[in-house]
Amino acid sequence: MKTFSELEGICSLSFNTNGPYWHLWTPEDHPVFLPDKETFMAAMSILAICSRLVPEAIIITFQLMTNHLHLTSAGTKEALMRLFRMFIKFLSKYLKAKGLTANLHFPDVKPRQLENLQDLRNVVTYNNRNGYVVNPDQTPFTYPWGANSYYFNDSAKARYQEARLILHKRDRRSLIHSHDSDKLTRSIVTVDGYACPMGFCDIALGESMFRCASHYFREISRNIESQKKIAREIGESIFYTDDELFGIVRSFCQEKFDGQKTALLPASAKQELALILHNEYNASNKQIQRMISLNASVLSTMFPQKY
Repeated sequence: MKTFSELEGICSLSFNTNGPYWHLWTPEDHPVFLPDKETFMAAMSILAICSRLVPEAIIITFQLMTNHLHLTSAGTKEALMRLFRMFIKFLSKYLKAKGLTANLHFPDVKPRQLENLQDLRNVVTYNNRNGYVVNPDQTPFTYPWGANSYYFNDSAKARYQEARLILHKRDRRSLIHSHDSDKLTRSIVTVDGYACPMGFCDIALGESMFRCASHYFREISRNIESQKKIAREIGESIFYTDDELFGIVRSFCQEKFDGQKTALLPASAKQELALILHNEYNASNKQIQRMISLNASVLSTMFPQKY
């Protein structure tokens, strides 16, 4: 059994020998451009094609949302931007052919270089839980439109290893409306009807940044402060789940009121806590009301823009 220091050293070695690393994201306030399952499936396969055409940009993980995306990669900034621009070009062609109007113009996208091992860990887990925080029917391990479900998941990896269907040349042409991928020498394996992230993302590289599966699980489920920091940095109004917010409320009560139940807090304390949840964690009025039983009319007065 390796010691903590030995495991951390292995992670550091992997980080130091495989960079530089980047986090690229598009703005959250963009109109929806992936409105349904069909377009999500197409986008997954288009990204796989682009990754084959720009192999210098190594995708560590990614997440597609209805109106924005996140990419975490290794390699040069130039390679990542080439991959991103190609993806946007091909996706725009696909959407236009489907009669869908989407302004996929992102002139201000500027990837941020990840400075150290913990920075990369934080961004990987932020990306891998992005779909979960806005979709109550998903977890960071089940959201289908990203590489997240393959991290430390032997069952998901086995499905990929057993898959036999591939994205044929004619299918690639119909997706990107181009012959650019005709000369690809490596097959793109599909699972559930679209390109499987195991085939075009370096999941092993991403996993090597964590000491073990339990370390990854702790980072993705408990490291709330780092998630808040990233959300603030990139301008996303990330919403935390009730369970996560409840942990914040419990810590507040423990530190300031000797663990007193929220229902018994004085009105001034409830309002102070409401401000923290609203300003620092982007909690909605309904979430705050569920957490601390503060009157809805009081919340509406405090935060009129929240409903």
